[in-house]
Amino acid sequence: MRQRKNEHAYTYEQQGPTVFCQQDRRVVLSRLFGLACGLCEEDAGPAPAQGLALLETMDGRYESNQLQVTEATFAEQQVTIQWQVRDTPLHIVSRWVFSPDTGIWSRRDTLENRGDQPVTLLRYLARFVFAPARYEVYSQGSHWSGENQGNWQPLSHGSLVLRSEGGRTTQGGTPLLGLRPTEGRAGAAFHLLPHGNWMMRARTRTAGGDSLPFTVVEIGPSDEDLRLPLAAHSAFELPEILFHSLPGGQIESATERFHRYTLRYLAQARETIPLVYNTWFDTFEELDVPRLRQQLAAAREIGCEVFTIDAGWYGAGAGNWAAQTGDWREKRDAAFHGQMGLFADEVRAAGLGFGLWMEPERIGPEAPVLHDHPEWFLPATGGSYRPNLENPQAYAYLLGEMGRLVETYKLVWMKVDFNLDLSTDASGAEFSGYYTAWYRLLEELRASYPDTFFEGCASGGMRLDLHTLSHFDGHFLSDTVNPIHALRIFQGAALRLPPGRLGKWIVLRSVGATIPEYGTLLADTPQRVVAPMGATWERSITTTVDFAARVCLPGMVAVSGDVAGLPPQARERLRAHLDFYKRWRTFIAGSTAYLLTPLKSRDDESGWVAIQLQNPLADTSLLFVYRLDDACDRQRIYPRGLGGWEYVVQDIDQPDAQPEGCSDQDLATNGLEVHLPSRYSAAVYRLTVREELKGEVI
Repeated sequence: MRQRKNEHAYTYEQQGPTVFCQQDRRVVLSRLFGLACGLCEEDAGPAPAQGLALLETMDGRYESNQLQVTEATFAEQQVTIQWQVRDTPLHIVSRWVFSPDTGIWSRRDTLENRGDQPVTLLRYLARFVFAPARYEVYSQGSHWSGENQGNWQPLSHGSLVLRSEGGRTTQGGTPLLGLRPTEGRAGAAFHLLPHGNWMMRARTRTAGGDSLPFTVVEIGPSDEDLRLPLAAHSAFELPEILFHSLPGGQIESATERFHRYTLRYLAQARETIPLVYNTWFDTFEELDVPRLRQQLAAAREIGCEVFTIDAGWYGAGAGNWAAQTGDWREKRDAAFHGQMGLFADEVRAAGLGFGLWMEPERIGPEAPVLHDHPEWFLPATGGSYRPNLENPQAYAYLLGEMGRLVETYKLVWMKVDFNLDLSTDASGAEFSGYYTAWYRLLEELRASYPDTFFEGCASGGMRLDLHTLSHFDGHFLSDTVNPIHALRIFQGAALRLPPGRLGKWIVLRSVGATIPEYGTLLADTPQRVVAPMGATWERSITTTVDFAARVCLPGMVAVSGDVAGLPPQARERLRAHLDFYKRWRTFIAGSTAYLLTPLKSRDDESGWVAIQLQNPLADTSLLFVYRLDDACDRQRIYPRGLGGWEYVVQDIDQPDAQPEGCSDQDLATNGLEVHLPSRYSAAVYRLTVREELKGEVI
């Protein structure tokens, strides 16, 4: 931090200055990452385009000069501002913490009721006001099997409002908003760590006269149904907001810095993530023990370390398995016929750990506990119910059932799914109370069973946000396992989340030599493998083991599908990729990513994709390059962040070839030419500091 000659101005430098000015009983944000805020660097204009917060209660709306600063401190890496809400007992404490090496700001606001009477909160939004200009806004839509689909759009008038839906924090949209001037090469991105339903909006506000409008960014809990009682002498903590600059105005330009920050403060990775086979994409919920034994043998052959049983094992009553969700007793008339523990012993005897799927938050209408204790549950959607986790008995029941499954089956892996829209929160808290209890439950569970890996899932990525991820050991990316979809969805997710914590499945099935190749006799047709075109097998696409596996390598890798039915040469090739992953998984789990090619939509199969993983603790980068439906078989890729060293570049498919040596300047200026003769193929390169220089690496 440096202080201007004007003793009331404070500047924080990183990717453009952030400047606070203190004026009487006001604190003004006059610049954010170099972008002008307010009007002529002053807090002027209409009330909805002033100040740093908007508060609304049953007693009124408060913003601008109705929030009076009682104290403000500016330290090297922290700003604290306290406001009194005029003529009320309400106070706001806003803490901003700056990370100089990443350029990330964290903002946490707390609303305090210091009076003797309760107050009902209707809205609280952190506010950032940008000077009159023309802006563009980046946002991501998110739906089942189509998560993290983003684009820029102009904001010339009106507003863009982003919200989550039904208690699923990345259903409808993701908590990411980017802003950049239409003319200029700068920008800012805002991330929310949701605590229930949330909203982010960018809206224009007339500046007066013939001036262009202000653009106001506001972020906080959803206000659609917010009626939160704030008791006397109590406080409400608002969700944390992270924000950073966008060099060049490109949304992907800050991913590596953001990953470094999130790995350090929010999403600590396990050193070793087990390699899992999951049964789902073999025959879905139909669990046939002889067939499972075949898949177990194949999973062991290719190097898997955990064998996980997905949905279909539970529900001791008769009827639809989905309606019995919440009855975590074994089926008696199907699947393991009540003997899953014996199969778990077989898995361990084969040298693998045993894993299990469950969905603790959804209670089906036929679950016995619903009829025994209806007071523990609340209606959700689709005839299902959710636990009232603010009820201590319901909380204890859910925690006990999850722990019982871990202990009964000696689980080393639990896949925790969430296929439920929670509907609306009748308490008026927009699910903030629910999520406080849910996150506490997860932390209790992980503390009790530190050797069990808890993987999050929510119909794929319908609750894949930073806050949720920090309470799991990893999280499933998406239910679509189409390799192209997975690649594109991963690109969008990497704007918000560290790559090594995102789970992707290699899903394959053999169709033999049944698909003719033009110009080749059917008798000479090669064996083919297919992957699902989406989240089911009704439609499938031909692929190669190499391409399907390498799409998954920059992340948390798992396997599903009919591995036992693959030809021996396909299993051998798959094992080679999994061996590579196991050698590098610690590196990948703690890695940051550079997105070296433009982001495109899920269904766009054109062009090339390049992703560079770096680990802050290593002297190596892994470069993953994919040729999609592109006529050109060569592409020049430009790695980044190599830090001034001489590098050795090795194609992992050519381990015996003489490695190519080049400087970071060569790679930055001339790039690395990648040759991929076939469409839908991939290459992996290792970039390592020369051996004789390693001792000098810091």
